[in-house]
Amino acid sequence: MFLEACANVVTPSGGAKDVTPPKVIKSIPELNSKNFKGKSVRIDFDEFVKVTDAASQLMVSPFMKETPEIKLKGKHIVIDFKDTLKSNTTYSVSFGKSIADINEGNVLTNYRYIFSTGNIIDSLTLKGFIKNAFTLKAESGIFVMLYDNAYDSVPYKEMPYYISKSDESGSFSFTNIKNGKYKIFALKDANSNYLFDQPDEMIAFSDSLVTPQPIDTAKADSLRKNKLYNLSLFEEIPATQKMLKAFAAKYGKIVLVFRKPVEDLSIIPLTKNLPVSWDFQEINKTKDTITLWLKNPDMDSLVFKVLDNNIILDTAEISLVKKSAKQNRGKGEEVKNVGIKACVSNNGTFDFYKPFTIESSTPVSDYNFSKIVFIENKDTGKVVFTFTDSIRKNIKMEYKWKEGTAYSLFIPPGTFKDIFGTSNDTVKINFKTTSAKDYSNIKLSLISHDLTCNLIVRLVTENDAIIQEIYSPPDKAIQFNYVLPGNYKIKVICDSNNNKKWDTGNYLKKIQPEKVFYYPSAITTKANWDVSLDWEIK
Repeated sequence: MFLEACANVVTPSGGAKDVTPPKVIKSIPELNSKNFKGKSVRIDFDEFVKVTDAASQLMVSPFMKETPEIKLKGKHIVIDFKDTLKSNTTYSVSFGKSIADINEGNVLTNYRYIFSTGNIIDSLTLKGFIKNAFTLKAESGIFVMLYDNAYDSVPYKEMPYYISKSDESGSFSFTNIKNGKYKIFALKDANSNYLFDQPDEMIAFSDSLVTPQPIDTAKADSLRKNKLYNLSLFEEIPATQKMLKAFAAKYGKIVLVFRKPVEDLSIIPLTKNLPVSWDFQEINKTKDTITLWLKNPDMDSLVFKVLDNNIILDTAEISLVKKSAKQNRGKGEEVKNVGIKACVSNNGTFDFYKPFTIESSTPVSDYNFSKIVFIENKDTGKVVFTFTDSIRKNIKMEYKWKEGTAYSLFIPPGTFKDIFGTSNDTVKINFKTTSAKDYSNIKLSLISHDLTCNLIVRLVTENDAIIQEIYSPPDKAIQFNYVLPGNYKIKVICDSNNNKKWDTGNYLKKIQPEKVFYYPSAITTKANWDVSLDWEIK
């Protein structure tokens, strides 16, 4: 009795945590009912349920213009059909991940309610995967559409007959389809209207019509034997050019951003009394962003007309950023010294096999390279400096570097003066060159019997940043030299049109995006160690 009196009083545990999703007890009409004539369906569960995110999770196929209304009533839900049901048609209502029990939130995944307005239940199926055409990563939440009308412009004009959506793995499926041939089209729908009508909507399509297949329920692996349709999602190059924005980024600097690369750009000033030569133009690598450096930056505003290929895109009026005096800070921008940056890593090393470059933050008008002091170890060295661009922002330093050697570069004040009359401050850069033993080499033997195109072979990081790129015919040995220790991937692009870049597709022209392949496993490199790889691309 004494021992019993010392027992601790605790709250009952309540048993093991519920991890079981709700179960369907019955449905009215029953699942797979035929000759359906009603306007609503009731589905009963073994416990109280909730419905979340029905707007994006609920999929009805064939497609309904008016989404059914879902009503929640304790342990059952009611589906009210607002659209007129087609005769002799099998319908599939998929709930995705919208149904869960009310207490623990256990999700009933991919529950489907099937019924027919005719005498038969269609039972054909069609499955596949959607991946990004350039990265080959799975694309989720993409609408996949089947059309019984197969004319080319149907995705622009008509709602699909059947509709599905890709999951996290990029896979999609259609069930209970009637026999026939269908046009298949995938859409990352920007405005949720199920039409391909936005220039930035991503799409995928098959070159030929697709045919659904029966499921042999007697074989457990029958689904794996059925044909899988692989679709590559891409964004087309917009048909028309457009200037997306124009703004004053800083004192004397205007930035113009375009929808696609410019081809023959013309900027015509409308501001009065501007000289013939009023700006320096800088274009980025992708040719879709133009920087205007103004020779007379102290104007209040600038008005100009923008044309590409002699087509007027826009007329812009830009309020310019003012240069503020030190005593009037806050009313404009204080223009500081010219920024000078060299291609030295954060840890003070420089790859000995690369050219040494220096970049100015603004275009240079006056300079004196003879002021620059270059030291190798403790001895002064003789180097040659040259500008590599027309607006004098980028400088190349020519010198035969030695491995594992300490260098110093001293740029005194006033060595450079930019177009705004501002000079550089003192710049001192200490760095040490690397050695060949710090790197690895990757030797790649490519075999590509099925490819007749030239190949763009890229060594990329795990995040797809390009480290090196080699252009090569198929079936040729390739070597990436001076690879720092790390983890890499190899990416190959089939350059079908020989323009040495990846090209996207075009639906109406029946052009698929250029094929992309990745080496099947990650590549790890170590210092002073070579990696040899054999890769048969199929």
